[in-house]
Amino acid sequence: MGDGRMKQTELEQIQTKWLTEVMATPFVQGIRTGDLSQASRDYYVAQDAHYVGHFEVLLAQTMQQLPPTLRRRAAVTADESDAYLGLQPSDYYHQIDPAPHNLAYLAHLDQTVQLGDPLASMLTLLPCTESYGLIAQKLVQAGVAPSGYTDWVAYYVGDAYQSAVTWSWATVAQLLQQSQSATIDYAGIYATSYQHELTFWQMAEN
Repeated sequence: MGDGRMKQTELEQIQTKWLTEVMATPFVQGIRTGDLSQASRDYYVAQDAHYVGHFEVLLAQTMQQLPPTLRRRAAVTADESDAYLGLQPSDYYHQIDPAPHNLAYLAHLDQTVQLGDPLASMLTLLPCTESYGLIAQKLVQAGVAPSGYTDWVAYYVGDAYQSAVTWSWATVAQLLQQSQSATIDYAGIYATSYQHELTFWQMAEN
């Protein structure tokens, strides 16, 4: 398709725009400073636990869409619940239902993965995967306060999680070199996931 193909630089521009806004949200900054209410932490953990459960199913479907040479041989060995514990939620979070913004995000992911296009599937999942790794790295660079949620940050800067980010980037880079559908708005799919990601963080501070 020549010049009609989406390129890596487009993804980088989209990532920079949305990640800047995500980093500025009160909840992300609260992870760094430790200034997060119990209610906000419970709400975030409840929403993320629901989200991750569905995300993992969609990731498994995406893996089957990939050429065998690109499939990840080893899953993330660390348990994401370790990150949740780092935010010190109360038992009450188990009683919190998934919110409309959470369900809308998951619907976008599901609709995209069901297209059966591996690049589209990877791009719809990528903002979640990469942003957590990048958020944690940026928080470390900014300096996490002694009162901050260092265990949460440590999980996402850890080798196990960062290897998943690296694999995702390498896989997308490979897929970008292959043929692309003329009817799929790849950049739009990626940007829409980032928009949902931003909303997820904005709604966490309640």
